[in-house]
Amino acid sequence: MRFGLRELIFMALIFGLAGTSFFVLKKSVDKRDRLIAEVTSKKKELNDLRQATAGIEDVGRKTAELKQAIMFFESKLPQEKEIDKILKEVWQLAEANALQAKTIRTLKTERSANYSEQPIDMTLTGDFNGFYSFLLQLEKLPRITRITGMNLSKITDKDGTMTAKLTLSIFFEPDTSGSRMAATN
Repeated sequence: MRFGLRELIFMALIFGLAGTSFFVLKKSVDKRDRLIAEVTSKKKELNDLRQATAGIEDVGRKTAELKQAIMFFESKLPQEKEIDKILKEVWQLAEANALQAKTIRTLKTERSANYSEQPIDMTLTGDFNGFYSFLLQLEKLPRITRITGMNLSKITDKDGTMTAKLTLSIFFEPDTSGSRMAATN
């Protein structure tokens, strides 16, 4: 077979067509890979969205449960005018456990939107077992209380006696009737 100009042009066209088809095919493969990656990403986002919205049906029920919990804790908050009664209860608990209240001093009330906190510094002396019983009974009070600081010291001349300096916080509902009247006038 003889290679002439016509055959050479024909071979160049065949090689050119093969080379062009390679570039076109490469471009198509790249585009397909990008689309597959995009679809995979969208599927992942859709799955994440399904997981995030899975609990939305329960939102109403969970909101009702939280409102009920708030009402429970608010019922444990005494009115501000009942603070004296609670102090009397604490004092009586101390006396019932053979503790002597050396000092009881109220500190500055800390106010919040839904509650107020009245810290009280107390110094009690007596038997440690009585103090321990006092703490257990304090914990069982129907009111929300918290001990924020405590310092125990042994009295050296008697076995089992001690002095306790503690800061007790009593939580209560702030008196809003005065502010409501001021707002309406």
